[in-house]
Amino acid sequence: MRTSGCPRCGAAARVGALPRGDLDECSGVVAGGAHRDALYLHNDSGDRPRFFAIGLGGALRGEFQVAGATAVDWEGVGRGPCGAGGGSCLFFGDIGDNDRERGRYALYEVKEPDALGGAPRALAARAIPFAYPDGSDNAEALLVHPVTGAITMVTKVKGKKKGTARVYELPAGPAAAAPTTLARAGSVAAPVGSPRFTGGDVHPEGVGVLLRTYTHVFFYPMTPDQTVAQALAGAPCEMPAADEDQGEAIAWVPGGWDYVTIGEGREAPIHRVSCEAP
Repeated sequence: MRTSGCPRCGAAARVGALPRGDLDECSGVVAGGAHRDALYLHNDSGDRPRFFAIGLGGALRGEFQVAGATAVDWEGVGRGPCGAGGGSCLFFGDIGDNDRERGRYALYEVKEPDALGGAPRALAARAIPFAYPDGSDNAEALLVHPVTGAITMVTKVKGKKKGTARVYELPAGPAAAAPTTLARAGSVAAPVGSPRFTGGDVHPEGVGVLLRTYTHVFFYPMTPDQTVAQALAGAPCEMPAADEDQGEAIAWVPGGWDYVTIGEGREAPIHRVSCEAP
């Protein structure tokens, strides 16, 4: 496995926990852009179309309903430039399909809240329906490029046996009317541990990609001229990973090379890994 170009990291450390309440099955997390000291999270399937804002240590800072959205199986969130009007947007992925029986899926683009705190409130969403070019599939890793806005999804292989995940791309600024067909853009396999990718995030400066499984975290270096899919075709670095229950959420912390991971469950621990640039 690649060693040059790998961040230098310490061990994963618990820095807090999710707040007591409805955030009990965290399936996706991303750091704020307008609010760099906040994390945005959502629950797994079974919840309403909503998300939460918390501080880096876990204090609740807001709850938001996503108006006009549905939540069949939300499995990932990313942040990047808005498709129209500028600013920072959150992209929630209704992309889960364990039985691989859905015909259509959707992303929901939501402008990052201007302010946090106060009573729960609703935010408007732009729906981006899509389909796979080769039938139904199940994905949990949603990756949004912080500069181009291009969206990449990594599928989740069935079962616990070794397998290769498929990588698909959605172009930047997709139309919000008719469903867009994803483009196949490669494949990726976890070199060790669980073969099932459950989350990921693109570094805010576009210099690398994190992918996690239930057991491991991997970093894929990325150059400015590469797409996310091209970066995932390279050899990854193995990164520190916490022992978490059903770990699916991972996000870079703005302003450096640290990242956080969160598992599922009530008051689940928040783990942070502190790293130095390669």
